[in-house]
This record gives sequence, C-alpha cells and structure tokens, in this order.
Amino acid sequence: MLNHIKDLSNTSEKDRIGAPAYTTDKQVFHTDAGDIVALLALSVAAEGGRSRLASSWRVYNELASTRPDLIHTLAGGWPFDGFGNLQFPYHIRPLLYHQPATGSAPVRVLTQYARRSFTGFQALPRSQDIPPITEAQAEALDALHFLAEKFNVGLDFRKGDIQYVNNLSIFHARDSYKDTEEQQKCLGDTNPPTAKMG
Repeated sequence: MLNHIKDLSNTSEKDRIGAPAYTTDKQVFHTDAGDIVALLALSVAAEGGRSRLASSWRVYNELASTRPDLIHTLAGGWPFDGFGNLQFPYHIRPLLYHQPATGSAPVRVLTQYARRSFTGFQALPRSQDIPPITEAQAEALDALHFLAEKFNVGLDFRKGDIQYVNNLSIFHARDSYKDTEEQQKCLGDTNPPTAKMG
C-alpha cells in the first residue's frame, strides 16, 4: 500500500480525514497493515514531527514481568470497527499473537494494533453499533502506548531519508509538528493522498 502522508486539515480534503497521519497532531504508537512500513521524506516539517520507534518485544517483556494479566487481555478478542463496511461492520480478533517455533524459525510474539480502530478519528468515528471495549482493554491499550513511550527512540527525518520498520516487531509513532508556507512535511510517494487509507 502506498500513501502520501501530509497535513490535509487546511485543504479541500479536510472532511475526509480518517487518520491522524493526515493532520499535524501527534500520532500515538501503533502498527500498520503489512510486514514492513517504509517512509520516504519528500520534505520535512518546519518544527517537530520526530518519528518514534519502540520494540514491541521490549513492551511485551515488560508486561510479562509487571502485568501478565494484560497479556491475556491483549490475546483475547477485540471488536475492530469496519468503518462503514456494511457487510462486516466489525470483526473480532486479538491484538497479540503467539507464533510457535518451526524447524527454521523461533517462537515469536506479534502485536498488531492501532488505537483508532477502537476510538475512531474525525471523519471515521467509531460506530455506535459495535461492542465497546472493556475497561481491561482500555487499560491494555494505555499500557502498550505508555510502555512504548518509555522505551522509544526518536529519529528526525531529513529530506531524502528513508525509514524501513519491521511492522511485526516495532511500534511507531510521530510527534506533532508545525508547517509553514515555505516548509511542509511530506512523507510517502507522489500518488494523490487518500485520507481513508493507512
């Protein structure tokens, strides 16, 4: 999937924004669809916008030693919003997967989540017709985020930089940023932006 990530809040696309990636707002820790996330800095923000990365395995190990109950919560069923999909208004799946060892691969723990699947965002609010998350699930989401905040590394993009992230083992986030007329943050490819993707 290719996306053009830039602030659309002052454009004709502002009523279609369904993800914080298309605003200057802070983007909290999450994973995306696919195994690898690749970002190309076509231009950078005038201020802010630092990329943040955190090992999902480091977060898992911290939860295992301090809050094993949340691991069970993360491995349970979660109601994911279909965001207007009439055939499948929501689906249930875990956020945490245990992949057993095979002859050539070790045991792996994979975490796949984005908070907006449970809260909605601007043009894509969470549907009132699907089950709400539980208090334990809300606590587990917060634990993932705050532990990722605790153990993250920040990286500043320069024009032309490319960032490749293993989406199966790394959470990523972005600090809020400010653009000016002369300097605007732009990540991705040269295809027209589609706010409901990613």
